[in-house]
Amino acid sequence: MNVLPESYKDTLIALKNKIRRAQTKIVLTANVQLLAIYWEIGEFICHIEKQKDWGSKIIDQISADLKDDFPELKGLSPRNLRYMRNFFVNWPQLSLLRQNGIAVDNLILQQPVAKLPWGHICILNDRIKSDEERNFYAAKTAENNWSRNVLLNQIDSGLFIRQGKLLNNFTHTLPLLQGDLAKELFKDPYKFDFFHLSEEAKERDLENALIADIQKFLLELGKGFAFVGRQFKIDKGDSEYFLDLLFYHTKLHCYIVLELKTGEFKPEYAGKMNFYLSVIDEHEKASGDNPSIGIILCKSKNKITAEYTLRDMNKPMGIAEYNLTDAIPTEIKAELPSIEDLENELEKSVKLNQKPYEKQLDKMKTLISNLNHEELREKVSNQAIYKLFTELLPQIVSQAEIILNPDIYSLFDYHSISRTINNNDFEYNTSIDLEMMMIQGDVQQVGLTINLKGFKKAGVETFSVFQTFLILFSDYFYEIGTTRRDVWRKYLYHEILNDNDISYIVDKWVDKIINDINERIAAIAKKHIE
Repeated sequence: MNVLPESYKDTLIALKNKIRRAQTKIVLTANVQLLAIYWEIGEFICHIEKQKDWGSKIIDQISADLKDDFPELKGLSPRNLRYMRNFFVNWPQLSLLRQNGIAVDNLILQQPVAKLPWGHICILNDRIKSDEERNFYAAKTAENNWSRNVLLNQIDSGLFIRQGKLLNNFTHTLPLLQGDLAKELFKDPYKFDFFHLSEEAKERDLENALIADIQKFLLELGKGFAFVGRQFKIDKGDSEYFLDLLFYHTKLHCYIVLELKTGEFKPEYAGKMNFYLSVIDEHEKASGDNPSIGIILCKSKNKITAEYTLRDMNKPMGIAEYNLTDAIPTEIKAELPSIEDLENELEKSVKLNQKPYEKQLDKMKTLISNLNHEELREKVSNQAIYKLFTELLPQIVSQAEIILNPDIYSLFDYHSISRTINNNDFEYNTSIDLEMMMIQGDVQQVGLTINLKGFKKAGVETFSVFQTFLILFSDYFYEIGTTRRDVWRKYLYHEILNDNDISYIVDKWVDKIINDINERIAAIAKKHIE
């Protein structure tokens, strides 16, 4: 084994003394004392892990050392020690309180986690990553005395996300304290996955299913709901009305009217609920009770519609959705193949039944996936041609003349650059000619022609230079060069040329011009030598 840190022995002795002191505490605080010592063991492990020279088997070593001194003490396995380490890491607020000099057992006693069995804490350490969410489930477990199975079910159902999310009008219909409490107690959506109904189930079917398993229904509703009755009859005038479900909430001290709707929420549901609440408040509410609250449970709702509906209702109510099931039953799920298995079997089946052309099609798809080319977006059009003629060509002329003037222009008696359309020259500043030709028929190419006349240094052997640069149009792209055999670059019509592109084109064209001049001069010089 790797060498342990020098501080290990002294720290371990101190930890063992804490364990011995904890064993002498009274039985009534046994759980708090157990959690306190577990937290300190976790602190010890983290402290040792931070040392530079700790070994990879440090937790195994700590487990063995503690078992030697406390053979009668259970829970010192390496696995459990890792849970203790996580316990220390995942409840950082205890460390902060400890800085104020409060003993660890008193620290834990102030937290909801003090009321939880160790198995529950291990679940929270394993399943929950967020401190806020972990503290939420710890508090709810302590408040409701959940078993481990119930805790797991609440985590799986996403209670943390759903709790307090009910769309409601409590702010302007309830006193401040009752409104705040009501917001915390209700949720959205409600999960009714403890029974199985088809999507076409009627409201009475849903009601029957909920009442048939009232224990799980009350568990999903939350602590404090006391069932009063179903199809609760109220009389008003000469008419009878029946409430789907009526509850009394022991914390809110008010009646809760719950209406079930198997379709999407409709604004008229709120009006009906408003009426029900008025009747309940008049005939059922006692003098010490708070205003009754209505909850409309729908299969779905449009949030904006629901918000506008609640805005002007004068009775406190909320609108929530319910989900019948989000999961496949465990016993069925265990028998189902994994996604990987399905993918592998599907791939085998496809290959086995694949036709010859399908193999080629697969090959083509693979080849295409390796291409890194720009995708076609548009074909040649008059608009694209006009844009190149009026925007790109002037940019090329402007940059070319910076190079040609004065070094090249000064060598000739006359110079000009004109735009060309299908090899016809036009005035540089005119685009109306292009428009006329586009109306008359296809434009195959546009470009620039430089005309350099009268080379001054050659006397009677003076010469002129004509050099053309072209943009040649195809259906899906255009080429830039001097001819279709001398193409410098190709571009798609939607591509925007940057400064580097334009500089490259200008350099190529100017190089052609100067090379032509050099060849003419060289020919004259050669003639004189001969």
